[in-house]
Amino acid sequence: MDQQGRRAGDGVGPRGRVAGTGRASHAGRLLPSKARIQISIGMLLPGLLVLGVVGCGDPPILGDCLPRHGMTPICLFQGPEDLAVVGGWLVVSQMPTSKKPGSLIAFHPGTATYRSLFPPKGVALGTLPPTSTSNSTSVENDGAEAVDDGGCRAGRPPSIDEFAPHGIDVAGTRLLAINHGRREAIEEFVLSADGTGLTLRWQSCTPLPADASANDVVALDDGGFAATKMVERPQWKGIAKLLLGMETGALLRYSPKTKTWETVPNTAGRAPNGVEVDAEGRFYVAEWTGRRIVRVAADGSGRETVELDFSPDNLAWSADGRLLVTGQRASVLDVPGCAAVEQGTCALPSVVVAIDPTAFKVYPILDEDPAVVLGAASIAVELDGNLWIGAFAGNRLVRREGVR
Repeated sequence: MDQQGRRAGDGVGPRGRVAGTGRASHAGRLLPSKARIQISIGMLLPGLLVLGVVGCGDPPILGDCLPRHGMTPICLFQGPEDLAVVGGWLVVSQMPTSKKPGSLIAFHPGTATYRSLFPPKGVALGTLPPTSTSNSTSVENDGAEAVDDGGCRAGRPPSIDEFAPHGIDVAGTRLLAINHGRREAIEEFVLSADGTGLTLRWQSCTPLPADASANDVVALDDGGFAATKMVERPQWKGIAKLLLGMETGALLRYSPKTKTWETVPNTAGRAPNGVEVDAEGRFYVAEWTGRRIVRVAADGSGRETVELDFSPDNLAWSADGRLLVTGQRASVLDVPGCAAVEQGTCALPSVVVAIDPTAFKVYPILDEDPAVVLGAASIAVELDGNLWIGAFAGNRLVRREGVR
């Protein structure tokens, strides 16, 4: 598998190339079901409130949308937490806000157009069946209690008001997305192209283990996938461990053959966040509160780490095979206020570095401290020789000239 075939890919399918444009509009007017949205970097507030550890001050906000320092913001988005490159398009995972549900959209920087992918424009999706809230089970996992399948076995796509996407990955025609809505699950879609650009068709879902709140996902060659268990559920328990600096999660791997989850050995860590895999099948995991990147073989052997001076969020491969690491200079308590920012962006200092996988060394690319154009950055991908940077909160993507 080509390292670039992840977020630096050039089309639908292994070698495909997508042309065309399209205009998107936000689909659906129903609001996300907040009570059912699970924890993520941008969704820490409820649990922190329960524990009584959130301060009173409002976070600083970058309100204008002006280019500076070789960076150009495009302020048309909604918490663009993760990105994937497909041809000339960016697939954007938009987190739910207080006013709008989450969504997946496609944005074409070359033509400044975007279109809805999921939920599709004007389509009222089926709601989850009543049995989705029962105690029925369909997925096994190593050590955790059995998990309610949330409607996956019934083959029901998430309803508009219960789709809360987070980390995404594209591999060929597969698009995977973490969903924190009514069900905590991996949603799988079929990605294709029509005369106007990209299209997306929901195919299936796989529930996470009952004790897992996931953050990011990566597709694997066997048709399965791996996902980071950032913290455990229930929410208060996971956040308490987070605040105490304890190990909170690990990397989980799902086998399509056995239909089971297992924990990848030697991946337990502090707030596992982004995940990637290289051509040799080695996993790279970003520990958000651990401030390091962990690399292990597929079986968990050969563990190596690189220490960082910031909290790493999502990972992506550059066109020249380097691992792009994006994150924030922030504490756990900085996040809840930022997650509430919907206009402008939160002025959390942001960092992008590259890791040479051969030498396993870190090379700086961008350090936006203090934040002027970019804040709360969570992902950087390469497209047409430039970096495109998303954030877990706020309304903007930022184009940064060059990738070094």
